[in-house]
Amino acid sequence: MVAPISIEDRDRANQHLDRSISFSMCGKIDQAIDEIKKAISIDGEFAQAHNKLGDYYMKKGMVKEAAAAYTRSLELEPANQNSSFDLGCSLAHLGKHDEALEYLRKALELKPSHSEIYGHIGRILMMRGELEEAVSHLERAVSASSDDIMSSFTLACAYQMQGQTDNSVRLFKKVIDRYKTLVDVKKRFAEGHYYIGRSYFFMGDLDEAIKHLEKAVEYDTEDVDYHYSFGMLYSDADAFCSLAEVQHALGKYSEARENMYKAISLSPGNQHFARIKSQLGI
Repeated sequence: MVAPISIEDRDRANQHLDRSISFSMCGKIDQAIDEIKKAISIDGEFAQAHNKLGDYYMKKGMVKEAAAAYTRSLELEPANQNSSFDLGCSLAHLGKHDEALEYLRKALELKPSHSEIYGHIGRILMMRGELEEAVSHLERAVSASSDDIMSSFTLACAYQMQGQTDNSVRLFKKVIDRYKTLVDVKKRFAEGHYYIGRSYFFMGDLDEAIKHLEKAVEYDTEDVDYHYSFGMLYSDADAFCSLAEVQHALGKYSEARENMYKAISLSPGNQHFARIKSQLGI
């Protein structure tokens, strides 16, 4: 049994937690990780610190490490709804859909009012091809919170897969409007341009799509490989792949081939990229 931590050490651990949050808010994720690890070194059973470490790992695209941190947080506090939710989301990004659903549904049991969970469950169901049930969950999430951009974007994709064009366009336009508001404030917001571009692509507006996806690639920084926005995770490789899709559709075959291979070089063995490459005949 671990000896109780002293009041002084608990205070020091909390100070490191607070500093890590400050660094994170400034976009200094590496410093945030350093600080939160100091908190954990002082108090290894600091469940909130383990959860924060998972958050920071997610922002760096270190999804396996994030899942491990969330797992540890949940081991320390089994009834922690946030850790169940976060673990479920990280497992979904790893493609472990059955496990992800287990933890997301557990989180929903712990906090039925957390409507955002319906959106993440719906996203997994859509990826599994269970469209009817996916739409039901996603509609519930959007109905509960019109600001749930992840659910709106995912529901738009699900509607499109069902052939509900009017409904999908309505939601894609909503996503575009939301991100354009952010892009107006932060011109070089790569995530914003990426999801605006993706929305235009799905709507069939290739000229607008390529304009924004080119900006997503241009505005990316060397120290950021993964982007996490409104619960949606994408990587630099995804941006190159998406740009290649649009370029190919516009007949810019050599450019499409170049960007497709950039995506593959950044993420070798990625099955999604291999499928897109095959579909484009590259």
